[in-house]
Amino acid sequence: MTSWIAPAKIILFGEHAVVYGEPAIAVPVASLKAEATVKPSTDGFKIIAHDMDAVIVRYDVSLIEEPLQRTLALLQQYTGKSLPDVEIHLRSSIPMASGLGSGAAISTALLRAVSSAMDADLSDEIVNSLVFEVEKIHHGTPSGIDNTVIVYEQPIFYVRNQPIERLSIARSFKLIIGDTGQKALTHVAVGDVRKLMETDPESTGKRVKAIGKIAVAARQAIETGKITDLGVLMHKNHHLLQELTVSSPDLDQFVEAALSAGAIGAKMSGGGRGGNMIALVTDDCAEAVANALRQAGAVHVFETTVA
Repeated sequence: MTSWIAPAKIILFGEHAVVYGEPAIAVPVASLKAEATVKPSTDGFKIIAHDMDAVIVRYDVSLIEEPLQRTLALLQQYTGKSLPDVEIHLRSSIPMASGLGSGAAISTALLRAVSSAMDADLSDEIVNSLVFEVEKIHHGTPSGIDNTVIVYEQPIFYVRNQPIERLSIARSFKLIIGDTGQKALTHVAVGDVRKLMETDPESTGKRVKAIGKIAVAARQAIETGKITDLGVLMHKNHHLLQELTVSSPDLDQFVEAALSAGAIGAKMSGGGRGGNMIALVTDDCAEAVANALRQAGAVHVFETTVA
């Protein structure tokens, strides 16, 4: 029995702007994960998905627009091999449709588990490219940031269609993640920003470029250990995302609750319109911020350290 694990991810800076060629920063969230375990099967290939939408999944090429089926189809196409006679047990602690990269993590764990059972050696680069194709089902026109940070499992500075730049973390810092419990349909929010870009290109373009500049400044702060500078940058980034109409009343409320409880900074994260927000905290205020988010209505509160 062999298991393959892929972490969740959170975007620190640059969401939405990254679609237009601006940089973004994202980090893995190791405390949340998708796991695929390979076991022998006497009944051909099948996936047993625990606590997910499907209980037992068998390969069906006619369902190619379903993420698990697309993952399997792409793997067979790339390797030229048939699916092995194994059971893949899938589990995930990552809330779905919440901006934490659940879809990319599940696809990554599944690809690595099945390719291992096939005796097919896939590089990180190949896994990344295959997961990106699956991401198109979830997000329509994905930025590529989810699959990249999850596959490589490292903090990254990401610019679309450019080589991956891995961040050097000069000084570790702690984040509290507050989950609204509302599904975040990233492709809808991305589509709405695209409409803004079409109807008001000047103002929207300025906001997008400003978000990109914030990401560049945040990288410098992270790589020089000036963590407190991130608080101001988070505030500016959140305000710009509000102007792009991708925040929500709950996300705004969570941001205010976190700041009132002593967080250094806070902002929405990911596609918006639901999903998650993040708060930058010290050890002294972490518990207070977490409690404040629960009182504000967060259905889940997670803690992660970026190091």
